[in-house]
Amino acid sequence: MKEIKCAIIQDILPLYIDEVVSQDTKEMVDEHLKHCEKCQKEYEVMKQELYIPAENKASIFKNINKKWRKKKVIISIVSALVTAIILLGAFSYIVYYETIIPYSENLVKIEKQNDNQLVSRYFGESYASVNETHPMLLEIDGEKKNVSFIFYTQTIAKSPSRNLINNEKHLNGQEDISALPESEKIDAVYYVDYDVEKITAGKDSWDSILERAVLIWEK
Repeated sequence: MKEIKCAIIQDILPLYIDEVVSQDTKEMVDEHLKHCEKCQKEYEVMKQELYIPAENKASIFKNINKKWRKKKVIISIVSALVTAIILLGAFSYIVYYETIIPYSENLVKIEKQNDNQLVSRYFGESYASVNETHPMLLEIDGEKKNVSFIFYTQTIAKSPSRNLINNEKHLNGQEDISALPESEKIDAVYYVDYDVEKITAGKDSWDSILERAVLIWEK
């Protein structure tokens, strides 16, 4: 028999180890390995790299499945948390994010009660909060006056007032009444949106706010 080159045998070894060669090829490789020390070493190395015992294969696949199941559980938990956070954020935005209610003549009126207390009567459907300032001395047309600012807010959902007492008044067909602080000092009341934090930070001023405010009552 013509001697087979080692390069050919080594090319066949992977198939030989996996037992997917014909019987004639197997016998040829067997015969070569008996007499070729170089190919025998190559066979042993290749066999260690390619051969995985059945029990080890099962163990490997079991570990892979276990890790994948654990990963799926983690992904599911994270997805649920992200969804909950998004829903909570959307709910909070709709229910709690407040915007000013635009002024109209039929929305709010400033009245003086019998005890000379100034009050704001709200006639709208609902509101989230009412914002009022203490009277402050500002110059109007060259005259110093004690001015108070007021505005009402609503949420995107236009939910009823979070003040349960006011809400109950709405249900009973009554207007909401809010007393203005230090009303005995007030010369004029203006309706306008203001942000105390911006004023404190120097990004806005009461004089600037007065310019865009709507006069709704004056002494």
